[in-house]
Amino acid sequence: MSSYEPLYRYIFHGTRLITDPAYRKLLADKGLSKHDNWHAFHNGQIISKGTTTCIKTELAPSANTVYFKRYSYLKHKWRFFLRRSKAATELINYQRLKSINIPTLDVVALYEQRTLGRLSTACIVTKEIPDTQQLDHFYNQLMTTQSIEQRVIILNGIKKQLFAQLRAAHAAGFFHLDLKWRNVLIQQLGDQYTPIWIDCPRGVQRRYANYSLKVADLSGLARKATSFFSPQQLYRMLYEYLGETASKQEARRLFFAIRDHLARRPPDDFFD
Repeated sequence: MSSYEPLYRYIFHGTRLITDPAYRKLLADKGLSKHDNWHAFHNGQIISKGTTTCIKTELAPSANTVYFKRYSYLKHKWRFFLRRSKAATELINYQRLKSINIPTLDVVALYEQRTLGRLSTACIVTKEIPDTQQLDHFYNQLMTTQSIEQRVIILNGIKKQLFAQLRAAHAAGFFHLDLKWRNVLIQQLGDQYTPIWIDCPRGVQRRYANYSLKVADLSGLARKATSFFSPQQLYRMLYEYLGETASKQEARRLFFAIRDHLARRPPDDFFD
């Protein structure tokens, strides 16, 4: 799935199934071919259930573990009438992230079912990335298992990478728009830690008039960070994003824009 351009060609009626050829037979053996009922699939560990259902499953004993995510609109088929599905948007955004060298998920399948433009089901299947934890879980574990000196080294390395990724994404006109801690995985390989962006159905590409989108992404990271860091520490972190040559005026403007954004739905430990 190296190209997402075919997804821009809207399917008005019927079934769309795009698969990684290497996984086509494994998916079919699991009951996930073009003619199977993707809406009823439930084979595996249910991670979440509702309008959006996520299932962790193994396609075969020797195959990679995958995550099956289903968006179901059987009772609200008009919601995505003549609009691209969240699953398709997610696939496109993963390809966009890869194009700017931000680690993200590999997609093995995309499925959509429409009736005269009305979307009933959309599914995306992604490969599991080994040796990873969500950033919030990783941070909690880090605080209880590492010395203060080691925490500083690890956190500084992660912050440097994460803000470099954010600068690169924004410079390319890409905005995640749901960049909460649980949507960032940390992969540990030896003493190397790499942030990986996931769960991206809201992301957009916009080159101009995008300051509010920058604020939204930074606010997503700041929302959880307010529980662990002081306002002064958060302010200094902005220079990781803006660069050391940024003016105080620029940093202050961004800091207060983030504060105002968070104030609309304050986190538990919101700063004054």
